[in-house]
Amino acid sequence: MKLPSPLLVGSLAVNAAVLALYFSKSPAASPADPATASSPTVSNNSVTGSTTGTGKSDGGATAAAHDPLVQVWSQLQSGDLATLVARLRAAGFSASMIRSIVSAQVSEQFSARRRELFSALDDRPFWKSQQNPFSDPKLQTGLRTLGKEQNDLLKSLLGADYLQNVEEVRSSQRRVYGNVPVEKLAQLQVINSDYGELSQEICSKANGMILSEDREKLDFLAKEKLADIARALTPQEFEEHQFRTSSTANQLRSKLAHFEVNETEFRALYKLPAAFEAQYNVRDSQPSPEKMAARPGAEKQLQAAILASLPPDRVAEYKLATDPNYQQVNRLFARLELPPATSRQVVALQQDIQARANTLRSDRTLAPEARNAQLTALRQEATTKLSTSLTPRGLEAYKQNGGFWIQSLQPRPTSTLPSSGTAASVTSRPGG
Repeated sequence: MKLPSPLLVGSLAVNAAVLALYFSKSPAASPADPATASSPTVSNNSVTGSTTGTGKSDGGATAAAHDPLVQVWSQLQSGDLATLVARLRAAGFSASMIRSIVSAQVSEQFSARRRELFSALDDRPFWKSQQNPFSDPKLQTGLRTLGKEQNDLLKSLLGADYLQNVEEVRSSQRRVYGNVPVEKLAQLQVINSDYGELSQEICSKANGMILSEDREKLDFLAKEKLADIARALTPQEFEEHQFRTSSTANQLRSKLAHFEVNETEFRALYKLPAAFEAQYNVRDSQPSPEKMAARPGAEKQLQAAILASLPPDRVAEYKLATDPNYQQVNRLFARLELPPATSRQVVALQQDIQARANTLRSDRTLAPEARNAQLTALRQEATTKLSTSLTPRGLEAYKQNGGFWIQSLQPRPTSTLPSSGTAASVTSRPGG
């Protein structure tokens, strides 16, 4: 991943300071060492802040000559980046520090071309539409080409240290891909990068207007990418990859965000929607009419299978935790810093009040006035109980974010309609 230039420059300055401290304490790297003192130097204003191509300093040559930072950098830097890498390695610095320093140098080499890509955007009149510059297909293509050249140069300079031997990067990769060999991690990185560029190119050309042919292309790329990953891994490694990175796994994790499961339970639950998606090709942009007709019934069967796979005492908890209304309420109350149990209390109250209200509305034996009176009582009961569970601020926020059902308890106005020459009072409502 390419870091922004300011961040890289800042990182370089920090590492150079560490270099200064290291060499000030290391007799092996003293300025008198002929192996380093005679090394050719190049300008690097981002590191010294004042050194120029002629060796003169804005702050005075004498002060710069005694600056440990300037001295150490002049010992290490070289017009040849490969030589710089060798010197840093010989000095005993870690792969991650070397990569930060060299990345900054490489980024500086490409900065002029990157500025040139953005120059056309800088000339756009202020009264013209200021669309997101990164949605420009030409700019996207140029940045991808430039980024690839920059990464290729880094790879050629750092070799295996480019990514695989950086421990934090490897740890992140293993979290995503599982415990696979280092060479396979690199292979997966290339596959994802290549297909990512192809997909980005389609989306850039679409410019926000994804047509059916674009979806077909993206579906095709997704299937080919998965096939390439499957070929690169053993069956067991591929299964682990799917557990961690597939869209099915991501959706399941999102759905179970408020339902505590362990690894064994997650793996067991994953297999049910994975089998469903494999059978019904849910990512297919143009599913067959037969599969479209059969899918609703299959979805009900899937939900029944998920419930059947859970212990009986956890079914009710699962239904509540995966209820979209509960999830919305839970997010709201977390934002308001209310106790976690509040969400369960409020949703349980909603379900109880709404069930009783539905019973009242479906009871045709009740006179409209009696029904309205009981609905009014339910609304008052709900408000009173919510006021007990929530703060005034919380109640007002809930009414605007998920508590619309309270307003639905408002009694409907009655109207008088003529019937056989007499007036009859009825309640106006949809469907009856």
